[in-house]
Amino acid sequence: MKTQNEAISEGYNVDLSGPGRPMGARGKYPHFEVIPLLTDMEAELLNTLGLIRKLLTEGAPSKDAQEGVVLAIDGLLSVART
Repeated sequence: MKTQNEAISEGYNVDLSGPGRPMGARGKYPHFEVIPLLTDMEAELLNTLGLIRKLLTEGAPSKDAQEGVVLAIDGLLSVART
């Protein structure tokens, strides 16, 4: 799935108004393409997991790398708790 920003940059119109999963649409009726999109929370979670994976696979992390991952997790948690 694409993020909302990726869909917009690829020419999709993004609809966030309905309940549930955001959707992206491109083209004109009756020939249009509709795709499901990641929510902002899902995109942040995937980004944070990618940072954690990179940190774990690169061996001993630098202090800056540790702080970056902790900040990403803190940001994700703060959004989830609101």
